[in-house]
Amino acid sequence: MDLSTLAEWSLMIHPVTLLVVIADVFAPIMPSEFLVIASGSLASEGSVLLPVALLTAATGSLLGDLALYLLFRKRLTHWLDRFRWGRAVHRGIRNAVEKAGKSPTYAGLVALRFLPGGRTAGIAAAGIAELPLRPFLGFAALGGVLWSIWLVGLGFVSDVTTGFPMWASALLGMGVGTLVGLIIAAFFALKQRREVRKTHEHADSVQPPAAPGPARPAPEERRSVPSADRDEHRP
Repeated sequence: MDLSTLAEWSLMIHPVTLLVVIADVFAPIMPSEFLVIASGSLASEGSVLLPVALLTAATGSLLGDLALYLLFRKRLTHWLDRFRWGRAVHRGIRNAVEKAGKSPTYAGLVALRFLPGGRTAGIAAAGIAELPLRPFLGFAALGGVLWSIWLVGLGFVSDVTTGFPMWASALLGMGVGTLVGLIIAAFFALKQRREVRKTHEHADSVQPPAAPGPARPAPEERRSVPSADRDEHRP
């Protein structure tokens, strides 16, 4: 299908976006960002309603987050391991968690989703750590809303300011979003390396000194006993 005719199926973009955003948390290679940005571009042209585009992206984000969180919290990942594609998905999620760290924070549930693969890592880590459900839902919803506003806004602004076709505006917005995500990821990586370096330096500074070895006798103590003393002890 010609990309220039994408606006003709604008009525289908919402259900497709919803499903892809849900699936994206399990397989971050899904083109969810492109579809969300494209919905913003369509909204700027009046083909779809802006509030509906925002609601669709935020709802898909929350539903996908909840599904992945429960999968790891309820220890249901063995179901994925029954299938070849499931094992690949499970392995990819585990790799993402290893890179991001297994100690999630509520702030991370919001911030990590703006990084490439960060949404998957943050949500899976929250399930592994068994974060309480109610605060998890609150911060996941907040992160999904902010993420939706960011991406839909990119598509809307790109289309309004450039006058490009919808698909070109969506690609431009996706490029800008990817660049911003990579900059944020580089910042977090640099911060993490500094924290690791400070931890190592602190550990070296508090390390106790090595225990001294047994004192060697002074030369005077090792000199031979006088001959008079030897005669006294001789039988």
